[in-house]
Parts: sequence; C-alpha cells; structure tokens
Amino acid sequence: MESTARSVDLKVYNKTEFYIGLLLALSSSTFIGSSFIIKKLSLIRLNRKGCLRASAGGFGYLRDWMWWLGLLMMGIGEAANFAAYAFAPASLVTPLGALSVLVSAILASKFLKETMNLVGKLGCLFVYPGIHCNGYSLS
Repeated sequence: MESTARSVDLKVYNKTEFYIGLLLALSSSTFIGSSFIIKKLSLIRLNRKGCLRASAGGFGYLRDWMWWLGLLMMGIGEAANFAAYAFAPASLVTPLGALSVLVSAILASKFLKETMNLVGKLGCLFVYPGIHCNGYSLS
C-alpha cells in the first residue's frame, strides 16, 4: 500500500510578531473591558440627570461625550483584536479575549460598586488557567 503524505502549510511566527500579537490582544481586552464600564457610567449619569432611559425610547446617550468615548474604546479594542490575528496564532489571541470579561468584572466592582457572587468569582478565577494552559510559553 502506498501512503500519501499531505502537505500542510504552517505559518511560523517569529518572536517579534508573536509579542506584537500578544500586546495587541492584551490591549484589546483592556479597551473592550473598560469600554463597557465607561458606557454604563455614562448611562447612570444620564439617569441621575433625569434623562429618559434608552429602554424607554430615550436617545440622550447619543449626545453624551462619555458614552461616545466608551464606544470609541470598544472600536479601538475590536480593531486591535482584529490586528492581533495577523501577528499571532488564533490559539493565542482567542483565549486572551476572555480577559475582557475579567477586566469588566474588576472595574465594575471598583467604579460601579458592584459585587460578584460565588459563581462570578469562580468564573474570574478560571480565566487565568484557561489562558495559561493554551499551550504557549511566553518565555
């Protein structure tokens, strides 16, 4: 019997590209995670002023600079995430996206005075091993 060998194109990443992709993915998570907090702070501030809530048909948030800052940060984070895939493998970039949840949770407890229940704390605790065990050594 004749065995056939399949040719697989593997992209080899050099260290510089790898670290650029890593930096872009980490900054993406920071921008995205903090953008949720900034937008929510804006909505809370508008609610205290007596503006009609967005769920009730109000559009006051569209005139608030802080809400637009949060949206801009979300766009920057998504663009950085998109660019990270060009420099680093998806198996590195994709798990790092979970850090945005962790960033949001930490910032929400600090700036929004929100508390996490046991399940939320366990979820944040499991983010690190999930990212660390993706098979890449950063050394």
